[in-house]
Amino acid sequence: MKHRLFSFGISLVMVAMAFASTYNHIEQEKPATSAPAIHKPKATETPESGSRPSYRIDATYHPERDEVTAKMEVTVPNRQREAWREIYFHLYPNVFRKWKYGEESKPSKPGHIQVHQVKVNGQPVKEKLVRDEIMKVPLREPLTQGRSARITMDFTLRLPHGGTRLNTFKQTAFLAQWYPMMAVKDRGGWQVEPYTTVGDPFYSEISDFTVTFRMPKGYRLISTGRNADTTSSVVTVKQDRVRDFVAVLTKDYRKQSAKSGRTDVNLWYLPDMERSVKPLLEAAVQSMDFFGEIYGAYPYDEVDVVLGETGFGIAGMEYPGLITSIPTMATEKGIQPAVSVVAHELAHQWWYGVVGNNQAKEPWLDEGLTTFSEFLFMKEKMKSDEQEFLRRATQKTNEIHQAAGITCVDTLYSYPDMVYGLMVYIRPAAMMFELMDEIGRENVLKIMRTYYEQYQFKTATTQDFIRVANRTAGKELTPFFHKWLYFGK
Repeated sequence: MKHRLFSFGISLVMVAMAFASTYNHIEQEKPATSAPAIHKPKATETPESGSRPSYRIDATYHPERDEVTAKMEVTVPNRQREAWREIYFHLYPNVFRKWKYGEESKPSKPGHIQVHQVKVNGQPVKEKLVRDEIMKVPLREPLTQGRSARITMDFTLRLPHGGTRLNTFKQTAFLAQWYPMMAVKDRGGWQVEPYTTVGDPFYSEISDFTVTFRMPKGYRLISTGRNADTTSSVVTVKQDRVRDFVAVLTKDYRKQSAKSGRTDVNLWYLPDMERSVKPLLEAAVQSMDFFGEIYGAYPYDEVDVVLGETGFGIAGMEYPGLITSIPTMATEKGIQPAVSVVAHELAHQWWYGVVGNNQAKEPWLDEGLTTFSEFLFMKEKMKSDEQEFLRRATQKTNEIHQAAGITCVDTLYSYPDMVYGLMVYIRPAAMMFELMDEIGRENVLKIMRTYYEQYQFKTATTQDFIRVANRTAGKELTPFFHKWLYFGK
């Protein structure tokens, strides 16, 4: 299994590098800018349709010039007491214009997004770039509680080559964080954290999407929404109650499908990946069955697994209704299908997709619970027990904390590149297995089920998780979590 690439006799740097190399979505560059002060968000109530953001996007793909042109309308409700005077949007593609991060993840061709003709309720306004990847849209009049604003804009997306997540490869375009994404406004204010290639700085709230793609003949669409099994040049997809909308436009990918309960599980692959298709499709169904049984039902009709090694950070990422994975990985038994990567990314459908958190503020909360879920699946269904690895990794995190004061509950921007995975993924997973030893497997799974039920389609915090654990277990577990997460005595 990939985690045994660790060698605990070598230096700390080499240890963390070995871990980082096995997860394509744990990247190894420090942010070029420091993070702003980030306030603790409170959990919000689940809005009904009409009281959550609603996006309508009409996009045309021009592969001959690596470009997407689009019109977007987003209806933005204010459910907060405070009146809003502006609304912020993330323009993530702009980080690919002048790359500020590592050379290994630098795109071979730059990309960017340009927004124009912005209107609020039909009236033109002048948008302003606060940073390259943050846009402020002023409101002509304050948006008070219970009212909505309709914001329209046109945008042109120039796709990078070899980008991180956003990318083109042969006859395939990977569209991740590709449209102007409304920032979250919580009790801490507008959350406009800067981009970083360390981890996943993408904090968004549950929204509704209707997206139309206009593509050249022969392309097909894979997306967050339910896929139309067609190569029609115009496809419209509607998906409610998701945090983001990702799409893959392709002429090259093939598909095999199976069922997990009522959910269609699609595995998309390139012709030279055929040996991995059967075991990874089986693993995808098994893991969806497993997580659905122990945590609660997956709420959507479909999930897509897209295999690819098509750019730095492309394979091994989670999105609502769609994940990417490498097809194979190095193990003690040689090159094997990447079962654990598929299981990890599908667990994110529960911990990130349905139960959200501020991934920049508290990255352990989705990654730690997801890694625990992956390890539990591998142990119980794949007979791969990594308890000794977890024990050694825990000792290494103790040494890191003693030397540098780093904990599991730091912000994304606080971690040195090389220890991010150990603190955010591995130690929290070890913590949950230790909790199973203390209060029993069924009690831990009851905590996870209750947490899933209470924070479905909401945003949770570390304190929310601990509160659910205390109430569900019927005992005070705060000292236990304080020891593991905060390194308290």
